Amino acid sequence: MKKPKGKEKKAGSGWNLQKIGIIVIGVCFAVIMVVSSLGMSWLITLNPAAAGDHATVALTLYDDQGRPVLTSDLKKFNQTYEAGNTVWLCGPFSMYVGQTSSKEIVPVPVFNYMYGESRYALFSAEYNAIVQGIAGMKQGETKKIAIPSLGGLEREMSVEQFEGIGGNFTAVVPGDQVILGFAEEPGVTAGTNETPSIVIRTGYVTSKTADGVRVNFAYPTAEVSIRELTKV
Repeated sequence: MKKPKGKEKKAGSGWNLQKIGIIVIGVCFAVIMVVSSLGMSWLITLNPAAAGDHATVALTLYDDQGRPVLTSDLKKFNQTYEAGNTVWLCGPFSMYVGQTSSKEIVPVPVFNYMYGESRYALFSAEYNAIVQGIAGMKQGETKKIAIPSLGGLEREMSVEQFEGIGGNFTAVVPGDQVILGFAEEPGVTAGTNETPSIVIRTGYVTSKTADGVRVNFAYPTAEVSIRELTKV
């Protein structure tokens, strides 16, 4: 028997403009919901730090031998300590971009496995170079900042002075690190009854003679990373 003649219907794809439109609207709605859930924080990562913005900054300071001496990076702290170098762990810094310090010394709470807790001497010129240097950085960005060469960050020490801070003059060689103490408020004079608050700082021996040693405590490089940025 012959099949009746007629046009066979082709199976359609099921797609039409109405269905495509519904899918597009659905995708757009999903994107809007995701962006809304992020709030404005995602925009901050696109905008660089400007004067007055608040920044939470991770910091590592290096001496001119390339050794970290102060860091808020726990991994770097442990690696440096295990390598036999003196390094101090600090928390992230809270600062405002471009807002410099008028204090000569900025005390920083720190920790070291051998010495425990203390307060570290960060000089105002170093702090100011950092708060100015983070301008233009974005959240999550890491940058190395050159600290201007500061005069007077070397100290000549006699044998007696060196051993008075706990040094071993017989054994010390150039490159060895030493811990120095500084008055937090240099304006406090010896003539007053007030006991000066002492902050510490790591230096290293650059030369040695029969009469004493020369100690350098300048840090030419700071590595900074903006962990969080709040726009004004």
